[in-house]
Amino acid sequence: MDQALRHHAAGRLAAAERLCRRIVQADSRHSSAWYCLGVIALQEGKHNTAVERIAKALAIAPDHVEANIVLGNALRELGKLDEAIACYRKALAIEPEYAEVHNNLGNALQELGRLDEAVASYRKTLAIKPDYAEAHNNLGVALRDMGALDEAVASHRKAIALKPGYAEAHGNLGVALKEQGKLDEAVASYHKALAIAPDDAEAHSNLGNALRALGSHDEAVASHLKALAIAPEYAEAHSNLGDALQDLGRLDEAVASYHQALAIAPEYAEAHNNLGNALRSQGKLDEAVASYHLALAIAPDYAEAHRHLAISRKFSEYHTDIKAMEAAYALPGLSDRKRMHLAFGLGKSFEDLRLYEKAFGFFITGNAIKRGTYAFSIDSVESNLERLKELFNKDFFSKNRAAGSPDETPIFVLGMPRSGTTLVEQILASHAQVHGAGELIYLRRIVASLFAGIDDGRFVESLDRAGIDEFSSAGGEYIRLIRERADTAAFITDKMPLNFWYIGMIKLMLPKAKIIHCCRDPRDTCLSIFKNYFSADGNHYAYDLGELGRYYNLYRDLMRHWHGVLPGFVYDVHYEELVADQEGQSRAMLAHCGLEWDDACLDFHRTDRAVMTASAAQVRRPIYQESV
Repeated sequence: MDQALRHHAAGRLAAAERLCRRIVQADSRHSSAWYCLGVIALQEGKHNTAVERIAKALAIAPDHVEANIVLGNALRELGKLDEAIACYRKALAIEPEYAEVHNNLGNALQELGRLDEAVASYRKTLAIKPDYAEAHNNLGVALRDMGALDEAVASHRKAIALKPGYAEAHGNLGVALKEQGKLDEAVASYHKALAIAPDDAEAHSNLGNALRALGSHDEAVASHLKALAIAPEYAEAHSNLGDALQDLGRLDEAVASYHQALAIAPEYAEAHNNLGNALRSQGKLDEAVASYHLALAIAPDYAEAHRHLAISRKFSEYHTDIKAMEAAYALPGLSDRKRMHLAFGLGKSFEDLRLYEKAFGFFITGNAIKRGTYAFSIDSVESNLERLKELFNKDFFSKNRAAGSPDETPIFVLGMPRSGTTLVEQILASHAQVHGAGELIYLRRIVASLFAGIDDGRFVESLDRAGIDEFSSAGGEYIRLIRERADTAAFITDKMPLNFWYIGMIKLMLPKAKIIHCCRDPRDTCLSIFKNYFSADGNHYAYDLGELGRYYNLYRDLMRHWHGVLPGFVYDVHYEELVADQEGQSRAMLAHCGLEWDDACLDFHRTDRAVMTASAAQVRRPIYQESV
């Protein structure tokens, strides 16, 4: 609205208020005048004044439907949700088929977390008024919060079909699609929302979250910064920016972003939790634990904060933190998602106390819940592996022996998760010439964008068509990306464990790269995997013991293949030998990488760098053998 129109509207409100004041001065029991004064106050954002005026109208005319609705709206704005619900129910008792009131009632119920009742209210709204786009959108939000993602997506699409320019519905569709893991579709929805409403700070920040999930961390940072340029006091965007900065290893900046979020919203439990994660990655475990406690003081049932707290400390007694987790786990109506996080936290805690049967019961529960949230076929994994072995044979490598960038910067540390990859990278990154970049998804993204996804049926055909220059170009792009992490280090590590699937591509793209393969007893490896919740996607095999065992055997078979077709290209480091002879194994590993000995590698636990994996706490300790 331009300035003249705003002045005009403000002038009309002022004139209406003067008229209504004159009426109530002449007749203090004029309910309609009090009602009008209340509506004017609500439009001006004077919520307490609106409540006082509407209450006077209702004292005179208790069955005034619109007055009950406006009073409910004002009370909702004040956060008095139970009172607002009572007002909406009063209005509906008088006029049961009032669709807008059923919708408002649903909004208040949803804000209270009474999702089943909220959904019922929205469905009642739509039974009365099927073309009510806002109610379809609101229903979608409630369904999403309940975990009914397919229904949520359908509701948002219905809202958009009814009202194509509905920016909020496009944004909410993006949120639901992101939770389904359909990240490219989510990004497209956010872009549609922003095409309609370019100054929607929430849509910019949500776009940043989706880009972060896609691994486009720099773009994610840019989106959150756009959100904050529009709304500098947007606490959630500051926290989201912190998450994206944390992914980039810019932990000091991430910590500052979380502190900014908390300066705006001190009771923002998620920001306290995420600050704890950043501090844990920095090795500041006591400060991390304090942040998790602050999150739980605000939200005692915050399941992820309980789990993060459990993995950040070693319990030697039946601690109050364990009791708090048990209390949260026993809450009625606990969602599966919360139960899952608490189960993993309790499993770890009782394992610390050597109550193994109790611990394993919780691990079984947490894994079973997680496994029920996605579709996965271990048979498809086996088929993909067989395709890889057929494609990447000695003849294929011989044909492409001149391919690849000659750059020697990368050191790939790979193997099964929980096989010692974090320890090995921490030892390497303690060397003066090595920068530890952590788990990078660049290799997977480059291969997927320039050729095809490794699990895509078109992968073999695309590589058959590719020429030497294309592999060299792909290698150059990888170097460009990792150099953004450290532009002066002689070597940069990439500790993405599942890069063992890409060893053939590494040979084609970066033939002079070093590959350190971490090996560990399969029993210890698989048990450790089963005990841990993985925040990143890509570990779908991990949450069922049968699938986990088959996957491990497939991995072992693939590694035998790589050793056979690329002799000497992969260097094996055995976890058990490393912890038994740290110096000897470290010297041999450094020599393989072309590095002189550095005494700092023995004191790897003192190295000040970000560690953002489940082993963040363990690598802050000297070598120990309890995990063998």
